[in-house]
Amino acid sequence: MLSFKMPYVLLVLPIIAYIFFRKKNSTAIKIPGIHNIKKYSKKTKKHLLGKIFLFLSLASMIIALARPQQISEGKMIKKNGIDIVIALDLSKSMEAKDFNPNRLEKSKELLNQFIDNRTDDRLSLVVFGGEAYTKVPLTFDHTVLKNMVSTITTDDITSNNRTAIGMGLGVALNRLKDSESKSKVIILMTDGENNSGEMSPIGAAKLAKDLGIKVYTIGIGAKELPIPGFFGTSYIKNNELDENLLKEIAITTDGKYFRASDQNEFQNIFKQINELEKSKIDSRNVYDTTEYFEPILKIALLFLMLGIFFEYFKYIRIP
Repeated sequence: MLSFKMPYVLLVLPIIAYIFFRKKNSTAIKIPGIHNIKKYSKKTKKHLLGKIFLFLSLASMIIALARPQQISEGKMIKKNGIDIVIALDLSKSMEAKDFNPNRLEKSKELLNQFIDNRTDDRLSLVVFGGEAYTKVPLTFDHTVLKNMVSTITTDDITSNNRTAIGMGLGVALNRLKDSESKSKVIILMTDGENNSGEMSPIGAAKLAKDLGIKVYTIGIGAKELPIPGFFGTSYIKNNELDENLLKEIAITTDGKYFRASDQNEFQNIFKQINELEKSKIDSRNVYDTTEYFEPILKIALLFLMLGIFFEYFKYIRIP
């Protein structure tokens, strides 16, 4: 929107126009027979060019003094992302086929979908089995993270016949302890119970609470496991998953426990976490002002030079 900061200055324009173009009683002496002077007599109006340019110069200066400006309104958006560490169990039991094609591959598929939805967050990947280590530190480069998630296997952990939940949680905490983010989250994914490692899972959970880190725990695995036999397949209760431990970790850190017993439940878990942990977006109106007085002054200077040229050099009038 074009506006003037000092519009009252424009009231001078009609006064200037009147002074420049008001009719005067002519007192000029007519000199017949002088062709070059008669050629530029008042009948041709060419003698007015200088006056017109001088008027345009002064008018432009007045318009520039009124401070014409273009004001555009927009929104400034500030996004406060979350720091999230994904701690993924790579023990051998993650190859169980109660998910299609197995627990680990389904976890990787859903993790990549989750990563796509966290565009404003820093994400990290920690893997654990009998030991734990950081696969990808906190990063905004989600392409690198997705590539790493897609290629991991249970062979990435040497002691993959054990599960050190406390160690996995501890390494994840180490990634977040120096984070300056207002919201810090760990997503712990496992299908077993803590049977290895020097760090207690509950001890790690209490440390997470002290650091202001929330832990969402996901227990992976069907509630009943198929057992093929001579007379057909029978089912037994899945006792491998320590749900009580995962619930206690979540409660201690003000997080939440989720059970992924089938593919639909698994998929809905990440949707719920997305809803629970939204990046904060602050917005406010901003106004961008573009001033035009400088280019108008340049035009005024050009008109002034043309006016002086035509008025005092090109079309000289003899009064």
